[in-house]
Formats: sequence, structure tokens, C-alpha cells
Amino acid sequence: MGKITVIIFAFIFLNLKTFADTSAIYIKKNSDGSRNFNIEFEFNSPNNLRKNFNLLTDYENIYRFNPSLVRTEILSKDINRVEVKNTFRNCILFFCREMIMYESLLSYCVDNSYCLINAEVISNAESPVTSGKTSWIIKHRIDSKSKIIYKSEFLANISLPPFIGESIFKKTIIRNLNYLEESLNTF
Repeated sequence: MGKITVIIFAFIFLNLKTFADTSAIYIKKNSDGSRNFNIEFEFNSPNNLRKNFNLLTDYENIYRFNPSLVRTEILSKDINRVEVKNTFRNCILFFCREMIMYESLLSYCVDNSYCLINAEVISNAESPVTSGKTSWIIKHRIDSKSKIIYKSEFLANISLPPFIGESIFKKTIIRNLNYLEESLNTF
């Protein structure tokens, strides 16, 4: 009886809408068991455009902005392009899972009006993420602050527990995005 109570409580808790209205997460399960993920998030930052760009392209220290990111390996680097191997770790109660994702990142700024960070998934047998793209758009605001727009679409072979799996995944993403906003704004 105790396990059932915990499961019911977890289901109710995880389905509460606790995230900002500036985010959207869509998950679609495909017939082959893979899932399409579409994530959008935006927020205003008190930091200027260049500061946010420099913080978000400091790949050796990018873990500061994502509590699920436990390791980033820089595989190759040139002027505007970097290839990385990211290792993520998430836990639910006593169950933990690590996921690896390879990305090629292209980053640049256009004058002082906006900066872009575009990431493309590099398919690798070690990773359940088979394809996808992420873009960060950092826009200059008149008040010397900036607006950050995050969009990510990817296809992954990730199994989620029935009933509460998608809710848990969405809550984790929202937690990470809120953490990003809070931690980036404190630098």
C-alpha cells in the first residue's frame, strides 16, 4: 500500500504546472519507439549581449548552467566551431540514468544586435540522440540588457516509464531551464 501511495503522490506532484509561461515542451512518441522532442524557452537577462554570449560559449564551464550536465569534453575546436561530448545525469528517487550527446556548435555575433549559438547533434552509437538542432538567440535590448531565446528539436531513442515518464522528463527540462535563467542572471 505504501508504494502505491508514493506513486500516486508523485504522479499528482509531477503533473502540477509549476513552470513559467515562456516555455513549451512537446514530446511525440513514434511507432518505432523513438521520441521527437521540441523545447522552446525565452527570458530576459540583466546581462548584456556579449556577457551572455561569452558565458554560454565557455564550454569548459557550461555545467554551471545545467544541473544535469556532469561532464563536457571538447573533441575539436576552431575559430567559430566546437565539437563536444556532453554527459548528462538525472535521478528520480534512487533511479539514475546517464545520457551522452555529441554536438557540433557554431557561434557568432552580428555587430552588437544579436548573437547565435547553433548546435547540431552528431549521430553516434554511444548516444540515444540520433538527430537534432538547438539554437540560442541572444538579442540586444535597448536598456543594455538582453533577451535569450532557446529552441531545440531532437529525435532520441529514450524509453520513459509509463504514465509519469513524460511528466518527469518535462519537469526535469523545466527545472534545468529555470536553473539556467537563474544562474546565468547571477553572473
